[in-house]
Amino acid sequence: MILTLLPKNLAKAGFSFVAGKGDTECKDCRFFKTCVDNLKPGRIYTVTSVRNIEHPCKIHDSGVKIVEVKESQIEAAIPKKYAIEGATGIYSFSCNEICQYHDFCIPEGVAIGDKFLILKVKEKLECPLGNNIQRVSLKLKD
Repeated sequence: MILTLLPKNLAKAGFSFVAGKGDTECKDCRFFKTCVDNLKPGRIYTVTSVRNIEHPCKIHDSGVKIVEVKESQIEAAIPKKYAIEGATGIYSFSCNEICQYHDFCIPEGVAIGDKFLILKVKEKLECPLGNNIQRVSLKLKD
């Protein structure tokens, strides 16, 4: 379980977000470690529960709430030959083509060089460039 703080209007179970690095004003806040520092910038998190504890915030006028989050699974496209459930790898697939599968080939929350675990192999994607790619659900590893 990871605790963090979110603006009250976003603190809802099921809400997903990409963690940032915080504003310059955040560095001096007494909640910096909980709010910003315990999340990995660029990773996607999903709120699993919301606590009834609120705090003031210099950035968010309405204040923030404590939420429990987990790192989200990511839908991505990888070369079919590496698409094996339970396999681990290092993300290196990239494509400059803008097509209906672009969000899978360049998924938010994953960077070239990130280590991952394949949780589920899904459908084959018909790449317009002829690449043999498969949609997978993956989880990033440290």
